[in-house]
Amino acid sequence: MSVFPFTEHDGLCECAEKAEFDAMMSSGGFSNIPSSIPNIKSIKDVKYLGIVKDGENLKAHYYIGASWFIKDKCAFVVKPKVKVDYIKLFMTVLEMNSENEAEYFSNYYYIDFEKPAIKTNALNNVITPLLILHYISLLKHLVSKGLKRGYVVREENLQSKVRGRILLQNHLTKNVFAKREDRVFCRFQEFTEDIPENRILKKALSFSVRFINQYDSFKSHLQELTPLLSVIRSAFENVSEDVTIAQVAKANAGKIFRHYESAIKVAKLILRHFDYSIDKASEEKQEVRPFCIDMPRLYEMYVLSLLRKAYGDQIQFQVKGSHKTRVDYIDVNEQIVLDAKYKPRYEKGDIGITADVREISGYARDKKILKALKWDANIADKNGKLLPDCVIVYPVVQVEENDNGELSEVVAENACSCKYEFDKNASIVSQCDEIKAFEGFYKIAIPLPKKANESLI
Repeated sequence: MSVFPFTEHDGLCECAEKAEFDAMMSSGGFSNIPSSIPNIKSIKDVKYLGIVKDGENLKAHYYIGASWFIKDKCAFVVKPKVKVDYIKLFMTVLEMNSENEAEYFSNYYYIDFEKPAIKTNALNNVITPLLILHYISLLKHLVSKGLKRGYVVREENLQSKVRGRILLQNHLTKNVFAKREDRVFCRFQEFTEDIPENRILKKALSFSVRFINQYDSFKSHLQELTPLLSVIRSAFENVSEDVTIAQVAKANAGKIFRHYESAIKVAKLILRHFDYSIDKASEEKQEVRPFCIDMPRLYEMYVLSLLRKAYGDQIQFQVKGSHKTRVDYIDVNEQIVLDAKYKPRYEKGDIGITADVREISGYARDKKILKALKWDANIADKNGKLLPDCVIVYPVVQVEENDNGELSEVVAENACSCKYEFDKNASIVSQCDEIKAFEGFYKIAIPLPKKANESLI
């Protein structure tokens, strides 16, 4: 089996399989790879991790993960460009208090358990922590509302009392013939938290805790996680972990308890990921299930978490505009429009920025978005500008040098400073750099958290 490694938004990495890859390219082995990414409604619909033909080669998009090209014979792996500290990234993204945003995040990664695992350890340090931390964040919201209770059937040999129905045969065998006159064997219903849905959640929680305690990359984050895990585990104190695979398969949240839906879904993924064996939660895996992570959406959520940390609820997310459009964020106090762009073009100043400026200009003129901003003629007169300011947020700072090691004039003029978080005591625009070619446009670089000494594979 061959595994061809790519870097996001780039071609094939240097690898031992390069000759085999070139031979497949020459022979038309990749003929069914599209030339562009088709429109998709769900991340489940992404084929081959968004890899497309690029002239005489193939090029990855902004999805990372692993995918079969030919099942059991040939697979693709796409790795991120930088060594991202995924634990810190996921924890930052998922610490937001909104249940809606925690559920929103569910739509931007996918694990395919219907296809066989790919024999590679590439990115195994990404998907498991993502699953675990997403699950912990969902449980945090769930236990804050209280655990679901329901009726379960019990059979017990009760002392000096009768509940429900006496099971005569069991009562005769265990009590009458044994001369235990103080006992009655009964079947009864009990209203309790110890229901199959909660058992599934607790079992997945146990798998998660074991993985967290034994995975090296979590060690530096245990101080943050331990208090949260203690609260969650105490909520499940009266719930058993005894649950069958059949019960896991048919579990659902029910119409009344919609807040359980995402948690049950991710719990099932965790149990399947570890093949329902808690011992495998501490194993070092040399294979990975086909999976896909939408990095632009992950970055979008990361920026949102930093904005909310600094400015709270004055930041609104995914604000609806006209004709099914949405802007990433608006600041209702500062009355500005912000959009996250997970693109490499800003590494080299403002080259190729025009398309994004046009898109965000449209948001700043959209009447629905202006209404959400409470922007009207009076505000325009007060601020001395017809439309709200616009901010582009992007992840990388890396300006291009010429042969003498000097910055070119265009790049130097538009170079952008870098911030790892927003200053809550300052306005957003004051922390940005002006895009000089366009009125009312600014940019700010917010890099993804990096881990200097960890390999991507």
